Amino acid sequence: MDCRNIAFSPTKSEDRINRVLGVFPRGLLMRLLAFSLHLLGARRQVIASLVGMPEESVKTVVRYVMRDGFPALRDRRRSEGLPVASATPSPFLITARFDEDEGYIVKFGEDGKSLRIPPSFRIQARTVLLSLVNAGLLSAQEAAMALGIHAAHCRELARKLASHDVPESLLDKRQGLKQGHLVTPEIKSELVQQFVLNALSGYPTSGRAIAEELQQRCEIEVSERSVRLYLNKLGLPSLKESLPALLADQKKRSSNS
Repeated sequence: MDCRNIAFSPTKSEDRINRVLGVFPRGLLMRLLAFSLHLLGARRQVIASLVGMPEESVKTVVRYVMRDGFPALRDRRRSEGLPVASATPSPFLITARFDEDEGYIVKFGEDGKSLRIPPSFRIQARTVLLSLVNAGLLSAQEAAMALGIHAAHCRELARKLASHDVPESLLDKRQGLKQGHLVTPEIKSELVQQFVLNALSGYPTSGRAIAEELQQRCEIEVSERSVRLYLNKLGLPSLKESLPALLADQKKRSSNS
């Protein structure tokens, strides 16, 4: 197992170790990490430095585990009862997704009930999902995917909702194009450009997602239906999968020339 190309985060490591210390005694956890690092090919001196153990102790841990199995990780010289009572219970899982037919679906728990919001109720969906984000019950990334917006925009809306009511934070007061059928040449250019940008970046290319991006980036308000009609008229949706591959091929040919 070659771990040389894996990027390790010291900050995340410290946070995760602190959390797991509520379940594992420190000594047991350090011996477990020492044996794991040994299996991954680390030198004994390096292992000792990382887990804060003498080099000979690392050698002893490895020898005992190889002889007696994982029970040998427990320090038999002292009591190391697992603090089961202080263990944090598993978080209640909440997921969200969007379906063009069913609308916004928020599911509570693996076998729990679900909340369904009609696809046209965008403000209601934003209010519910962003409130869950602010409560720490739903990730901004998952909420953004369900709402068809970028994660950065989702976080910004969540921050606004945390300090203002819905009319001030989620209702768009900008004056733009109010008639969905009026798509000027300039707007058509922006539509095509936004579609290509989202397709190459791996972001959603639905009419709803493109309309959201145009509102955020250009302050252009155009209906989802108008976006879909124009994109379909140009046949752009069929290019969603091929554009990234064509770009990668072009880069490859350019680097070889």
